[in-house]
Amino acid sequence: MFRVLFFLNCLVLSQLVVYGQSDMELDSLKFQIEAPESRSKVEVLNRLSFLLREQNITESYEYATFAEQLAISEGDSINLGRAKANLGWIFYRTGVWDKAFRYSRDAFLISFRIKDKQGMAMSLNNLGVIYYKQKNYQEAIKKFREAYQIGFEIEDPYVIIRSFNNLALNFLATNELDSAYNYAYRALEINDKYNSVYYNSFIYRVIGDIQAAKGSIDDALATYDFALLTDTHHRLESFEASILNRKGKAYRLLGQFEMAAEYLEKSKEISIIKNYQEELANSYKNLALTYEALNKLDLAFHNQMAYNKLSELLEEKVNKDRLALISAMFEVEKTDAELRYLRAENDFKELQIKSFKTYNNIYVFGTLILGILFIWLFALHKKTKSINLALVINQNKVNQQKEELEKQSKDLERSNKLKNRLFSILGHDLKAPVAQLQGVLGLMNDNSLSREEFNEISYVLKRNVDGLFVTLDNILSWSRAQMDGFKLHLRPTSCLSTINQCIELLQQHASGKGLEFNVNVGKETKVWVDHDLFQIILRNLISNAIKYSKKNSFIDVFALEEEDCVIIKVKDYGMGMSKEMLDQIRNQKFSLMESSKGTDNERGTGLGVNLCKEFTNMMGGTIHFESARNIGTTVTLKFRKVMLVEDSQEIHPRKYLV
Repeated sequence: MFRVLFFLNCLVLSQLVVYGQSDMELDSLKFQIEAPESRSKVEVLNRLSFLLREQNITESYEYATFAEQLAISEGDSINLGRAKANLGWIFYRTGVWDKAFRYSRDAFLISFRIKDKQGMAMSLNNLGVIYYKQKNYQEAIKKFREAYQIGFEIEDPYVIIRSFNNLALNFLATNELDSAYNYAYRALEINDKYNSVYYNSFIYRVIGDIQAAKGSIDDALATYDFALLTDTHHRLESFEASILNRKGKAYRLLGQFEMAAEYLEKSKEISIIKNYQEELANSYKNLALTYEALNKLDLAFHNQMAYNKLSELLEEKVNKDRLALISAMFEVEKTDAELRYLRAENDFKELQIKSFKTYNNIYVFGTLILGILFIWLFALHKKTKSINLALVINQNKVNQQKEELEKQSKDLERSNKLKNRLFSILGHDLKAPVAQLQGVLGLMNDNSLSREEFNEISYVLKRNVDGLFVTLDNILSWSRAQMDGFKLHLRPTSCLSTINQCIELLQQHASGKGLEFNVNVGKETKVWVDHDLFQIILRNLISNAIKYSKKNSFIDVFALEEEDCVIIKVKDYGMGMSKEMLDQIRNQKFSLMESSKGTDNERGTGLGVNLCKEFTNMMGGTIHFESARNIGTTVTLKFRKVMLVEDSQEIHPRKYLV
């Protein structure tokens, strides 16, 4: 109980901080109207209108109207679109749906034309709410989805949260409760991620409505209480009245009629004082049912009559507003169609006139120029031929120099990337394991680490040191291969022996992840390779298979002998690679890629795969990668096969066929 109270107190305090910050921002913006320095006046007016449109709608309207006029006079399309979006919302809040639609649609068109994605998202949410009020839920859902996609593009949590919450409302209205629940909780997750409390209260109210629709009345009551407690939306009394109404209905459904009547009377009182007609109608309706259940028939009759009268007025108003909205939509679409037709017709006529003038001018001047050019070209024909020949020769030289410069530039860019990546490996991937080992040895030297504690971290240290060894060996092997005078020492090499050596070196890492090896390689299978490079290739491939394998899975290593070659496969059943990464590995000759973390957060350098490709090619072999996400990776090697020539003790590699 103490923890719950502590949490609620912290939540209230955090909201007070938010209110304080909001008030401070309002004061600062109002001051900037008189003496704007860092921000334009129209931008300040739009921000003030946005912050006040749920708190003081009259003042918000004044700021938005002023911002619209100022934006028009300054030719500021961005702020004109945002001012119209604010006005669209204000008209929606005041029930003037036709103007709300006109302003919101104009705002969207302006923002779309200038590619102001934040303005587009605001306008789409406005239009979606208007379609919601018109009960055109499919169109509303379409608008909200477009809005949250833009919100993700521009990383605007306000747009995402608002869109998700509106989607939850629409799916609740269509009785798609699972979808409504999903979007409400996604809104809550984004809210928590960005530490925002602006929409907490509305989100919890929607979740409560979903729970009530599913029949979880007790859960809905708890959620309504939490919504009322977290009411951060400028402490709107309309929100309080709606929550009290919902709680009263929930208690009525539970059969606690006295409690239901108490909450519904409070909601009715607030709604009468503040003239919240929709909430008042709901209060009358639920009170009539509640008093009927309590056998207070006079009160039930009184509330039912009040509900009937008020619902008739509201229905009449809604119908008028809906007709006005439909008329506005029709007029806008009709006007837009006429304008598009007139503009197209005017553009076509202008194009015809311009084309005629252009062709006429071209004909007159072209005739004169052609006559002059004919005389001039005839006189300079011989000289032009010699000049052209010289130009061709010089152009060829320039092209050759250009190609050489481009090649040198690419080589230099590649060298810089390799240098930077190698420095990164030396500075981080090699330093980190040594620093860990140094720290542990220091603790042991000071007797600050017990044997049990050391045993707990020894596996991680061993894995990191093994990784350090592999990284150092890779870097040294690659550096040696780049040196002048490097020679391959090709000789018959046992596949099984080399594979067993690599597995033995990496066995502790594999055992730590519960991995088992399935090795199916013939004892007599030999390939014609450089033993050291062959060992580096297999060690890197098996190390990668361990790194990206899921715990308690298998790694298959097997060899197939064909007439001219030996095929070696290393297969894991781990996290696999994306198609983009696989294409990069297959197509690029050499690139130090950023290595992704393994399934146990193992780190890599991105050098191993490149070494495998380069060393395999150096020894006349081929390497092929196959992979799929969450299925695994298979690496296929092909090397020349070693065979004894009949009636001879001499060993020869068979000719390798790719």
